[in-house]
Amino acid sequence: MRKFITVAVAIAAFSFVNAASAADMPTKAPMAPLPVVYNWTGLYVGINGGGAWGREDWLDNVGAGGGIPENFRPDGGVFGGQVGWRWQWNQLVLGIEGTWDWAGLRDTVAPAAGATEEFKVTSLYTATGQVGWAWDRYLVYAKGGWAGTRTKFDVNASGDMASNPQTVNGWIVGGGVDYAIWQNLILGVEYDHFDFNYDPFTVAGSAGGAPLIVTNTSRLTVDQVVARVSYKFDWKPIW
Repeated sequence: MRKFITVAVAIAAFSFVNAASAADMPTKAPMAPLPVVYNWTGLYVGINGGGAWGREDWLDNVGAGGGIPENFRPDGGVFGGQVGWRWQWNQLVLGIEGTWDWAGLRDTVAPAAGATEEFKVTSLYTATGQVGWAWDRYLVYAKGGWAGTRTKFDVNASGDMASNPQTVNGWIVGGGVDYAIWQNLILGVEYDHFDFNYDPFTVAGSAGGAPLIVTNTSRLTVDQVVARVSYKFDWKPIW
């Protein structure tokens, strides 16, 4: 009986000590909530605007002797819109996008006495693919694809006027950074380089003078920097 009481007292004492030790242990802090990760998947539309500058060189027959080299450096503002769709897998973001921008790029030269030539880029439009990498609300991306432009060339040689509008195809490469300031509002900045195959041409003057002949044209190139504001529509996968 005495042995039984001794064992019972020992067990009780051991249980008391363990309970006291457990009470003295610090309480484990609750786990912090996981950070909210922004989802770039979905349709977006927006507007953009900024500045652009270009280069086009050719030979024409305005002035004595013909074969006059002309070097146009048009620059000015651009403003338009974009619409696109993006898919996100982990941090990889793929997308497609279309843009259209009004352009106010122009340059005027005087190839001969009494003659002026003005070259204008009046619009820029694109259809591109995108690949990017996301860090939550930041997205860095590159883009490339097809581009088109509308240009207009006007000459006034001593009152004899001629004009040549062109729609020109080419390509674009560029890249940018987007930041989602709210769930649906995205701000960004983008740089793009355009390259177009500008065509030689011959056009008659309005006063019946010698036809204007442009030969040996270079490729028309345009560079632009634009700020962008986009609205992304909420999208949730159905699977």
